[in-house]
Amino acid sequence: METLAAIFVRVIVPVIVTIAVGYIAAKVLKFDLKMLARLGLYVLVPCLTFTSMARMSMTAGEVGRIMAFTLISVPLLYGISLLAARALKLTPGEAGSFHIAIIFANAVNFGFPVLMLAFGQPALERGIVYAMTQQVVMQSFGVYLAARGKSGLRQALKRVWMMPGFYAMIAGLLFRAVRIHVPDPIFDPLKLIGDSLVPFLLLVLGMQLAEVKFRGHWTAAAAATVIRLGMAAALSFGLAAVLGLQGLTRQTMILENSMPCAILGVALAREFDCEPGLITKAIFLSTLAGLLTITVLITLV
Repeated sequence: METLAAIFVRVIVPVIVTIAVGYIAAKVLKFDLKMLARLGLYVLVPCLTFTSMARMSMTAGEVGRIMAFTLISVPLLYGISLLAARALKLTPGEAGSFHIAIIFANAVNFGFPVLMLAFGQPALERGIVYAMTQQVVMQSFGVYLAARGKSGLRQALKRVWMMPGFYAMIAGLLFRAVRIHVPDPIFDPLKLIGDSLVPFLLLVLGMQLAEVKFRGHWTAAAAATVIRLGMAAALSFGLAAVLGLQGLTRQTMILENSMPCAILGVALAREFDCEPGLITKAIFLSTLAGLLTITVLITLV
């Protein structure tokens, strides 16, 4: 088994370096982060998702268990965040941002690169199923949490149908199920585009962290960080055992569900004016702390 130092150097140091490049670039140059986020969401994620699912090594049973793990973890984490928000006496706007920070992990920007560096392509395939399932929940229930009092759950659910990554996952699974072989001249460029997502996401994460404002909400952000990294990890070990997850699927689900707060949560908070400063600080704290907690988790799973 690798030592903590060896895992940190092999997996985490490349992540730190790439995030730092994005952070420095954002401080020196001006970037349209909204446009970069759309490029990742509407182009790179669908390409990576389709090519991974079309030739994946997983069985249908594994896919189902990953989806079940992801969906069951949401109400459990929401219950924990409700109790914590009441204890902290957060306002409705702060509570919405707080819930989003706790429920949704940074399974894409942080998770994909870590999985690829730690366990390779098979782990990334499993991470994609987790991330796409989480995106369905974020674009429905997450929108509802951010927009309570401004829109209902029915309106929030409409956003699910705007997710290209979800359609790419379904298309890839169908191609594999009916054994349709995508010709290499088409598949290879799509895979090349999709493979660029991993370093791209880390660069964008660094650029996002460069926008953190150091005022207010630090107590709530620290609480969200502890729950997201600590309690979510403990819950993930238990849930994996209950669902009977084994091997690489178990390792991947525990890691993905224990990642720092999701970057896309900032977009929701900004769009619905739901205390974006709180979730931005939670992302900042959890990303820094996650560099250590994820290193430890890799040795434990």
